[in-house]
Amino acid sequence: MSGMTDIVFLLLIFFMLTSTLIVPLAQDLELPESNNQTQSNPVLVVSIAPDRSIWVDDQSYNLGELENVLRLKLESYGEAPTVRLNADKNLNMEEVFAFLDIAKRNSYKVILGTRPGN
Repeated sequence: MSGMTDIVFLLLIFFMLTSTLIVPLAQDLELPESNNQTQSNPVLVVSIAPDRSIWVDDQSYNLGELENVLRLKLESYGEAPTVRLNADKNLNMEEVFAFLDIAKRNSYKVILGTRPGN
């Protein structure tokens, strides 16, 4: 009987540890669908909501201060850190292109956050 209890506790610990690895969305976004899911470990998650607000680490910023915020947060991660961009699928693409320009100027790798397709 104690063997079964050990297994249950090990499973509990496993699920507790793996659930902390999931990156939550800062905002309630409707991500675009994609059948091509790539696994990557982004250093930072940037979310752009439909109301054009930009979120980094659960804090809202405007587009003008985003580049300085990203530089401060990513300066200790080496030459080309990876940033995950969660952009709402109903968003005007101007904000996405502005973010991509910032990423290109600073040599950040960008992956687009999507949800699995049907």
